[in-house]
Amino acid sequence: MYSILLSFILAGAAIVLAAPSTVDAPRRDSWEECEARMNGELPYYVPTGFNFSGNVRRYYVAAELVTWDYAPSGWDNWLGVPMEESFRAQTRGYIHNDTTIGTKYDKALYRGYTDASFEERTEQPDWLGYQGPILRAEVGDMIEIMFVNKLDHFFSGMHSMGLYYTKEDEGAIYWNGTNSVALGQAVPPGECFVYKWLVPAASAPEPGFESRLWSYHPYVSMYQDQDAGSYGPVIIYNPGKMESVMKQNREFIVLYTNNNEWNSFLALHNVRKYIPAVASQVANVSDQYPRVTRGIGNYSIWYPQYINVPKTTVTAQMAPEFYPLNGYIYANNPPFEMCVDDSVIWYLYSMGTEAHSYHLHGDNLYNPNTRAWTATIPMDPGQMLTTLMTASNPGWWYLICHFNDHLSDGMEANYIVYGGPYGECPLEPLERGYDDDDDDDDYDDGDYD
Repeated sequence: MYSILLSFILAGAAIVLAAPSTVDAPRRDSWEECEARMNGELPYYVPTGFNFSGNVRRYYVAAELVTWDYAPSGWDNWLGVPMEESFRAQTRGYIHNDTTIGTKYDKALYRGYTDASFEERTEQPDWLGYQGPILRAEVGDMIEIMFVNKLDHFFSGMHSMGLYYTKEDEGAIYWNGTNSVALGQAVPPGECFVYKWLVPAASAPEPGFESRLWSYHPYVSMYQDQDAGSYGPVIIYNPGKMESVMKQNREFIVLYTNNNEWNSFLALHNVRKYIPAVASQVANVSDQYPRVTRGIGNYSIWYPQYINVPKTTVTAQMAPEFYPLNGYIYANNPPFEMCVDDSVIWYLYSMGTEAHSYHLHGDNLYNPNTRAWTATIPMDPGQMLTTLMTASNPGWWYLICHFNDHLSDGMEANYIVYGGPYGECPLEPLERGYDDDDDDDDYDDGDYD
């Protein structure tokens, strides 16, 4: 005999709800109280064997509404034609008209700030695109993040992929033996929370490497959250190596993903804002959603998930699917720039619903999984990979996903290697010195076995 529990979150329904009022009242910290929690104190539980370095890396991150254009130049730069003349853009529904939004959307993006006032933005490289701020730390450190949800109507948070966290700092909402939603699991609009993540040895770089990529994202309703654009990178270095690795290498982060704009929790908002002519044809039908029509088992949806999963009548024709690199399609990205003979670290990660094949023209990459040089590197959703390259070939080069349909849908970018026939490199030169007692630092010699 099976017991079926259906706890739908429907307005007015006589069912037990995990509404905002169930968020633990003492955890509704003001911004001042959150700032006070940025105190360098370790979490209430520290894993066995963790050797705290004493270093605390502090970051101030907000989730906020940002208007984003996947193709800000207005061109399909691979074909060399305006978007309106690109058969690829036409086929994908990327051309704005009265019934299709086009390439410009409001998205829920992470943005970094210099301090707890959340007034001055941190500087980030332009090639980072719509990703959240780069968080950096070394093995043995603790990362403290004061997170503020600046979204007006939706919940958000920060979940780490790859670092250590307690249940309090997990940043993910699902049934976990309690009957309420803790603040850090799904931060309500206007609220704040302090996450504390540790960097244990299990998060260290691969053997022979001095750095490694991890990531973060919300976990309120991951599918809709990520389609809304909420992702960010974390780079972890070996103890004492952060500064030297940053000075001796060009570091680039590339996010492969697919964004179903019709599935974003901002889809209805975007239709009403950008194609008002069809606004009367779309609606939020969440009072009829979710529905369970088959299956045996428990089914529960928390209030924040319910808010971030609005069931609407927005279609893919109105708000299509995009295949961006760092938020750009059709080589609209600011190029990744380097000088000939530079040591380059490519930090790659894939999010979304599909696998990808990372490929670039002009040079090969060192794949840590196969410990060999290769022309392409496969990636599954949720996978993070750190690869190495020596920029040996001057030129303006192509960086793509080698899945033919993804490439045609816009998953392409450019990188530039200055030098030789392409003129003097305008970038500040890298430091060429390495530690005499550590041959593994020599990324540019191609010997990684």
